[in-house]
Amino acid sequence: MIDKDLQVMEPVSRGQVVQSDEYLYQVKWDGVRMLAFIEDGRVTLINKRHHDRTRQYSELQGLPERLAGRSAVLDGEIVVLKGGKPSFPAVMSRDNLRDASRIQQAQGFLPIDYMVFDLLYFEGDDLRDQPLEERQGILREILSAGGGVHLVEDFSEGMALFASICSMDMEGIIAKQRSGRYIAGKRHQDWLKIKHRRKGSCLVGGYTLRGKMVNSLLLGWEQGERLLFVGRAGSGLNSEQQEALSAFLPGQERATSPFFNLIRPPAAYHFVEPSIRVEVEFAEWTEEMHLRAPVIKAFIS
Repeated sequence: MIDKDLQVMEPVSRGQVVQSDEYLYQVKWDGVRMLAFIEDGRVTLINKRHHDRTRQYSELQGLPERLAGRSAVLDGEIVVLKGGKPSFPAVMSRDNLRDASRIQQAQGFLPIDYMVFDLLYFEGDDLRDQPLEERQGILREILSAGGGVHLVEDFSEGMALFASICSMDMEGIIAKQRSGRYIAGKRHQDWLKIKHRRKGSCLVGGYTLRGKMVNSLLLGWEQGERLLFVGRAGSGLNSEQQEALSAFLPGQERATSPFFNLIRPPAAYHFVEPSIRVEVEFAEWTEEMHLRAPVIKAFIS
């Protein structure tokens, strides 16, 4: 039996694409990193923090059929697609469910896909010391895509792939050394992560002050009719906008938080009716469902 306390390999961040024949390039799917252990017709799903998520994603119990009954350990990302693109808030909504009936209901309106990009074990053999291209070759021979299971495609032109990802406002790409081993438990230069700064629309649900001037805006991401607090942003506001907001927002104040997930807010937070919409650029989603390094780009009328 394979030890389920396996560590995943992580990429190192790079600011720009390194184009080289030594690398293959893959889309970086914005989801939940998941190892799938398939043994004796059973599936166990373990995330990178070593938490068992088998119950959360019971749709993947069909994985043994995709491997013709053979045993393997797969590495990949579980995603929820919205309009053909992965939605991190949507997949986290699935990942946070614990009640069995709610999980079953969510399979209808938040279906998941498993984007498989690596093979760590096959039929009991440890493949992590094999070159990436050899692992990829075996993976493509043994895994039949379908039923929400996908093989992540390899590309040879990293610059073109990154340009395409940027045009679709997706997360980024991964450049991987073709000859590289699977270095578990650490970030390694054999995998390079190149991220695209993304854009989104947020409602302003509050603000903070520095003196008497608005210093930052409290940002809300719409989830149906609910508003998810995703952080605060002051970068991008010019002095004229700060003055206008300082005159307008106090008249819009409300006593309670408009954010369903902000239960015990800091005393410095002032809440308002969420009537102002802003376009925000950000680096990525954090696991706490906040926007990393958000910058306000525009006010949307």
